[in-house]
Amino acid sequence: MNSIGLLAAADAGGKASNPILPVWNEIIWGGAAFAILFIVMAKFAYPAIQKVMEARSEKIQGDLDAADTARSEAEGLRAEYDAKLSEAQAEAGRILEAARSEAEQVRQDRIAAIEPEIEEKRAQADADIEAAKARALADVRSQVTSLAVGAAEQVVRSSLDEAAYARLVDDYIESVGN
Repeated sequence: MNSIGLLAAADAGGKASNPILPVWNEIIWGGAAFAILFIVMAKFAYPAIQKVMEARSEKIQGDLDAADTARSEAEGLRAEYDAKLSEAQAEAGRILEAARSEAEQVRQDRIAAIEPEIEEKRAQADADIEAAKARALADVRSQVTSLAVGAAEQVVRSSLDEAAYARLVDDYIESVGN
């Protein structure tokens, strides 16, 4: 803009003004306009801006307070939840322990109820074993007796020398084996 003013002044044939130093009436009018604008801004705009800033600050502070309150409530609820959770876990442990002890008691009761029957069966099995032993011994005795009688008959039938006696024993052993 100054260059246009310089060109206009040069065309007018007048002396060119200093481009660095402003003209004094511009300084006075610029200063007066600035002062008026400053007073109007300070009187009207600044209080409105200040009021908006304070309202915003109060809103932010209210939001922060609400967030703190919500966080405190959440921490309280979490503590309550943790307490209830630990209480529930303890209750579950007690229930589980009660169920285990009840199951053990039922097991012991059933064992106690079936123990006489087991003892009776054990005694019956022992008696059966003893009877089987007795029968086996009786069978063995009868066979031994039969064998002894058979051997005695063989001995009585013939007079035996050593060779005949050995042959008789071998024949008898073979007949018993078959």
